[in-house]
Amino acid sequence: MESSRNFEVETSHRHATRGGLANTVGYAGSWELVQCQGIGQWSRVYSARPRGSEAGHPADYAVKIATMEAHKRRQAAQLLAREATVSRVVMHPHLVAVLAAELDSDPPFLVMPLMRGTTLDVVLHEMGRIVAPHALWMARQLAEALVELHANGWMHADVKPANVHVSPTGHATLIDLGFSLKLDSGECSAGSPMRGSLTYTPPEMISAAVPVDGRCDIYSLGVTLYELLTGSPPFQESDPGRLMLAHLQRGVPNLRHRVPAIPRGIWDLLQDMLAKEPLRRPTADELVQRLVALEIATLEERAA
Repeated sequence: MESSRNFEVETSHRHATRGGLANTVGYAGSWELVQCQGIGQWSRVYSARPRGSEAGHPADYAVKIATMEAHKRRQAAQLLAREATVSRVVMHPHLVAVLAAELDSDPPFLVMPLMRGTTLDVVLHEMGRIVAPHALWMARQLAEALVELHANGWMHADVKPANVHVSPTGHATLIDLGFSLKLDSGECSAGSPMRGSLTYTPPEMISAAVPVDGRCDIYSLGVTLYELLTGSPPFQESDPGRLMLAHLQRGVPNLRHRVPAIPRGIWDLLQDMLAKEPLRRPTADELVQRLVALEIATLEERAA
């Protein structure tokens, strides 16, 4: 058994289920942990219910617990603390919600609603690519979340398919706020450390020559939309140096060469979202308006 003052999880075997509900596998503070939903570099997520719940009570909460690996614990705790901070300030239907934060626990953890479905990278792996009307719908939901984030003085700084949760009905939620940056602060100054996944990183974060702002999120969402439409991101290099150089210098491959049926308006929007110069990119508000117009233009295709 692995234990601490507030956290106990049995790891010796997988628990059986009774009546379709998993037995408790451990505890975090006042929460019973029912089943591990995912393991990331910095945390684990469990479905959970209030401790002492009656038998059969649904596990409809998620408890996100910082990793207990010694060399990662400090940064993992910082990431959870940042996620809790941003969630207290910014609330939106397409942005992950934090219901409670136990940051003094050992290890610290967050409590969130349990979301049914999977992440967008899993959807892409299973489907290959997503048809234009649905891809635009996903992107517009995420852009609406970015509007609220930016309006409240934050940028996500790690927009990518793995950080998008999709429900069975197609509701998209931007998750993992741990890398978020406070806009107009020293965190966004020129030369600040690069963060996020390199495949989705905007040029200005790589060059570190200018301050960064919310238009970084627009670039990352542009890479994500390009991947939704074609099945792969615009730049694919196994060597990190070549990948960074592509973001900095290489033009975006014309997606209409890969998917000829894509309307011209979508390609025009993507070129703006993926502009090397941040000021050429639309703001989140402008992006929502353009995505709505494209959704309307492709409505017949979506209905089919």
